[in-house]
Amino acid sequence: MRDLFSDVDINKDEAVWIAQGLRALAKCDGLAAAELAMVESLEGELGIESTAHDTFDADASPLRGEPQQAVFVRTLVLLSLVDGRVSTRETDFIVDACSRMGLSDDRRAELEVDAKQYLLSTLEGVRHFRQQAIAVGKRLGLSEAQIDEALAN
Repeated sequence: MRDLFSDVDINKDEAVWIAQGLRALAKCDGLAAAELAMVESLEGELGIESTAHDTFDADASPLRGEPQQAVFVRTLVLLSLVDGRVSTRETDFIVDACSRMGLSDDRRAELEVDAKQYLLSTLEGVRHFRQQAIAVGKRLGLSEAQIDEALAN
C-alpha cells in the first residue's frame, strides 16, 4: 500500500496518528482480521510501533497539509472496503474525520473515488476477465469513465 502515498512525506507523528485512526475505524463496527492485518502491515511499512493500545483523538491531527490529509482519507476508505462492505458506522467515521479536518464533502468524495480507483487499478491490464473487473468497479460505485481510467492499459 505504500505506493499509494510514496510521493507524500509522512513523518512519524503523522504515521502514528494515521494508524491510530485506522484502528479506530476498524473497531467502530467490529474488528475484522483482514482490517487488523492491513493496519499492522501499514505500521510495519511505516516503521512505527504498534498502535494497538493507543487511543485516537480526531481533534488532535498532526497532519501538516492537504497531501497528508488525502493519504489519511484514502487509507480510511481502503480499510473500510477490506471486509467487502462499508458499514454505516464506517461511513459516518470517515465523514466525521473529514469534517474535523475541514475537508469539504466534495473533496471527501474525490478522495473516495481515488481510493476505489487505486484498488481497481490492481486489475489493470486484465484481458480475459475484463468484464469481471468492470463489474468490480461498478460494485465500488465508480462511473464507466472512472473504471476505464483505473483499468487503462
